[in-house]
Amino acid sequence: MIARAAILAFLVLADPGAAETVTIRNDGGGNVTAYIERRAQLARVDSVRIAGKCLSSCTIFTTLPNACVMPRAVIGFHGTLPRVPFIQMQLDMRLGDFYRGEVRRRYAAEWRHLRGGNEMHVISGRELARLDPEVRLCRKRQ
Repeated sequence: MIARAAILAFLVLADPGAAETVTIRNDGGGNVTAYIERRAQLARVDSVRIAGKCLSSCTIFTTLPNACVMPRAVIGFHGTLPRVPFIQMQLDMRLGDFYRGEVRRRYAAEWRHLRGGNEMHVISGRELARLDPEVRLCRKRQ
């Protein structure tokens, strides 16, 4: 899943004549460092549209200035792996640095302690925007 998304992002970034809107759907997350690098790439396209599931490391895309989130998108938070205390805390804080407001507070206090899989805090795009008013909700045709 990550490879497909990376190829799509590469194709969009490699062809300057291509429409520079990247839609993220059904992204289950992955390696934190790879997602931070991908976030830097996505910051250079015209717009990022988050629809469907955006879980784990994918959630850092929701705070991109060029991103919008569909109101019914599924946004899921949990702590990072591996579960080695020092490494986990370092990775959790790297993710947490991208969140704002109430999302950041809840991630630090609660959500980062969840293990992923069935242990994930899931909210809608609309709820995300309520917790972080800087998150832009997508219009139907954007």
